[in-house]
Amino acid sequence: MTARFAGLSGWGKALMVSLMLRLLLWSPVMAQTSLPCLTSSVECLSELTEAAIAHNLEIQSIDERLVLGDERISHARRRRWTNLITSDIPRLIANILGGGDMQRDRIAIAELEFRQAELVRRRWEVSEAIAQNIVDLVLDWERLERRLALMETQLQTQRQRAAVMEAAYRTGSGSTASMLVTWQRTEDMEARVLEWQVDQMQTRQELERLVFGFEMIHESTDTR
Repeated sequence: MTARFAGLSGWGKALMVSLMLRLLLWSPVMAQTSLPCLTSSVECLSELTEAAIAHNLEIQSIDERLVLGDERISHARRRRWTNLITSDIPRLIANILGGGDMQRDRIAIAELEFRQAELVRRRWEVSEAIAQNIVDLVLDWERLERRLALMETQLQTQRQRAAVMEAAYRTGSGSTASMLVTWQRTEDMEARVLEWQVDQMQTRQELERLVFGFEMIHESTDTR
């Protein structure tokens, strides 16, 4: 994050980061969604993961195809026994012995069941990827939260130190050079806090996109 503001002064960094933060806060995702929780507790991670899986478009497509596949298998199994109803004696004997039309239908059902198993496997893979993404994003959020808390405490101390030095500077104590260094340090710390706030908001937005279905796992479902 810091690299994207390289070359800007302290005030320039603060202004640019502040603008980015405002844009993030005004985004449609932030305006329309609200996470039910945002901690790394087992309960929260489970709730976020379940919501993300429920809203994932690929998983929705897989579930629809699984239902359709089950219906096809049930129909094929019901139809298989009609092969025994025929006036063609050789055909009837072949079917009774497990060959002929019975064998054909049995192979067709096995192929359908294989496709169902592939869809189930793919659904599990997507669900696992979603769960891992949820964990990573929540941990990133909490890491930035801790970093911000520490930096904001340091910034408060720096501002108090700068205020004392400014008061002394106005009465003729201290040098302009040391005052400029103090102001620059304060500005740099303020810009860093804003940058990390932007990082945190971006992490939250990415999490919201995943949880509420604005973003999918970009891998094709190639089982049909």
